Amino acid sequence: MLDNDKLKGTLRKQLRAARRGLCELDHASRSRRAASSIARLAAFKAGSRIAVYLPFDRETDPSALVAAAQRRRVRLYVPVVESLRHRRLRFYPLTRKTRRGAFGISIPHRAAHGRAVGPRWFDLIAVPLVGVDRQGRRLGMGGGFYDRALDWRRHRRHWLGPRLVGLAFDCQRAESVYAQAHDARLDALATESGIEFYRSDR
Repeated sequence: MLDNDKLKGTLRKQLRAARRGLCELDHASRSRRAASSIARLAAFKAGSRIAVYLPFDRETDPSALVAAAQRRRVRLYVPVVESLRHRRLRFYPLTRKTRRGAFGISIPHRAAHGRAVGPRWFDLIAVPLVGVDRQGRRLGMGGGFYDRALDWRRHRRHWLGPRLVGLAFDCQRAESVYAQAHDARLDALATESGIEFYRSDR
């Protein structure tokens, strides 16, 4: 019987191929609908701190969400890999100018000079993913950066912290993502079909 790592690896290849298979027009249209659905959430308001990401490997494009944030004066931040060895991810203010960071992912040009914000202090975090199951368990690219950054959520008792919303396409849904205890679990999923909530504690 295959172990979880091999099963995850096979599933990643299948789901990445599925999102890469979307034509440019379809990818843009589905991305816009998915991202716009997050902008309708109550947490998305003036003064809120929202973490988003700059797309990589044909991930769902959050441009519509960024545009809505700029119109509503929402404070936007993006993840930056600060240590490959320690799998450390920190969040910096989104700026117009970007440069290539770890894995070729775009990051704010002045990330090294800005002030990082810990993931605990956001109102909402829009998270990229490769796959997701019916319980909101997320399959990432395999580096574990988000899982480490959000690990404190597994041990919380009273304070709920930010809403964690996956941003993806419907073709990235799976019956199982072979999740482990440390894998980040979503509060909701935004796709071209709209928002789906996984938890009742919000």
